[in-house]
Amino acid sequence: MKQVEIDKKFNSQEEYFLFEEKSELKHELINGNLFEMSGTSVEHNEISGNIYLLLRNLLKGTDWKVFFEAIKVKTPGGNFFYPDAVVSFANTQKYFTETPVLIAEVLSVSTRTYDLTDKFIQYKKFDTLEYYLCAEPEQQVLFFYFKNETGDWITEIFTKDESIIDLPKLNISFTVKDIYHP
Repeated sequence: MKQVEIDKKFNSQEEYFLFEEKSELKHELINGNLFEMSGTSVEHNEISGNIYLLLRNLLKGTDWKVFFEAIKVKTPGGNFFYPDAVVSFANTQKYFTETPVLIAEVLSVSTRTYDLTDKFIQYKKFDTLEYYLCAEPEQQVLFFYFKNETGDWITEIFTKDESIIDLPKLNISFTVKDIYHP
């Protein structure tokens, strides 16, 4: 994970939020340590925007909230992450949600391993999380993790335009093409 650790401690999450409001850069708070987020590529930005707009349009008129890049998720362990997109129940806080149903990340060379392992381990601690979608920015590959009926996590990998990603808990589906070539 190519994030720069910052030597800064907070006495409360409110102090962290105030720091973030004043900062020009985003910082994740992991195990009490502050990590500066690196910048994104054009491809990363386009794909994360496509995911957000797709989910927002598909979930329009429902009680689901769709957030994009600047809203944090607070894990049950008290860590704060900035996913590229998140679908959550309507009961969110001002700066974060603790009830994600879907989390989407666009991978990069510097974060791929971390996003697919350590961060996913943190995300799986959410009781509400049903879907974790990871998109490669430089090639058409989607890693789709979902809970089956017994609560076990299953992984599927999609590469073809016509492949359908089904999200029955949200009552929506979409194709790989919808993300990579809208």
